[in-house]
Amino acid sequence: MGGTINSCSYCRYGKEEQEQENIQTITTKVGEEKDSRTKKVTTENIDIPQRMTIYSDSGDSNNNIKNDITKSKTKAKAKDKNNIKIKTITKPIKTKVSYILPESISKRENIESYYQIFPTLLAQGGSSQIFLARNEKDRFAIKQISKGGVAKPEELVREANISLQLKHNNIITYYDIFEDKNFIYFVMELGDKGDLFDFITCDQSGCLSPDISIDLLIQIFEAVDYLHTEKKIIHRDLKPENFLLKIDENNFPILKLIDFGLAINLPNNGEKLYELIGTRKYASPEMLTGKGYNEKIDEWAIGVIMFSMLTGYEPFRRTGEYQVEQSILYAKIDFEIIPDYELRILNEKLLDRNESTRITCKEALLYLSELKKLRENVYNDDYYKYQRHLFIENYKAMLNNKLNLFERNTI
Repeated sequence: MGGTINSCSYCRYGKEEQEQENIQTITTKVGEEKDSRTKKVTTENIDIPQRMTIYSDSGDSNNNIKNDITKSKTKAKAKDKNNIKIKTITKPIKTKVSYILPESISKRENIESYYQIFPTLLAQGGSSQIFLARNEKDRFAIKQISKGGVAKPEELVREANISLQLKHNNIITYYDIFEDKNFIYFVMELGDKGDLFDFITCDQSGCLSPDISIDLLIQIFEAVDYLHTEKKIIHRDLKPENFLLKIDENNFPILKLIDFGLAINLPNNGEKLYELIGTRKYASPEMLTGKGYNEKIDEWAIGVIMFSMLTGYEPFRRTGEYQVEQSILYAKIDFEIIPDYELRILNEKLLDRNESTRITCKEALLYLSELKKLRENVYNDDYYKYQRHLFIENYKAMLNNKLNLFERNTI
């Protein structure tokens, strides 16, 4: 078209006076000052992007060109340099959702269409947070896992596969799984009465009575024996914080095992595992020495939990990871501070540094069942029930603020 200056898609402004009648093609680039013997173009007052080009076609009438350039110059002067808005044309980038969980795992998207999630933070881990949620029927705990914090996606796939197949009264139930662009969500049964660590430390003595300890230990052994014998799974991270607490209608404490992020299937043909994993102060000697381990590491961890339940102390009380490891491998365990003789014997069998002679969950269950029957026959069972009732009431009172928090956020 004659008599006009064609501008690029990034800018509508030109700046130049027509000094000669016939103008040849002029091109200006950012960072360049290009002089001509017959004409000169300056861009001092216009901030032009690096990719911008200003050009004109020859063969146009002088008056038309002069008028168009004058209009462009007037517009440019009216704009302050810092306020010039350059319209950029960008193509929308199509982002593909990268799924971690395979199609074999039943999962859905858009969790907010199914559950109302509250800001109540129940727990927090390295790359995960657990929130309170509800639907029309019940309340739940939702574990939100950030994909950006997952170093090994295969571990998350394994956790999903393991969690969905577990059905036991003392293992937390996983109901549903969701996955979107940034997160994976596990919808779980809610354990809103704290955890075993809270339960142990709620009393001024800092430990539990023998009869309550027996009831809780039976539940722990039943859950872990189910993993070992029926599902062929090693938990590898047993500790008081991974046992949530619920209280039934009879005021009886119910433990629920959670967190299968480090769980793994037992190797075939009796092969051993060698990965150093889990919480160090609950690690077994055979794991620390690197000689290889099997499901017996879970029994060792239960022994550490049991010692804390009965005494209020950890068996390996050291500061620093190396000192804790050395204590686990070589230090003498002070079993004498356990007040109950029969339970002391069981604890010694669990904290046996020789894994081949360490007692199994099934053997521990038989021992505790017989011990409980014996004590119910010798002592007045009503007295123990009354003592347990008082303890539970005191514990619930201690958690009163937390329970009220739940109620406020679920109205």
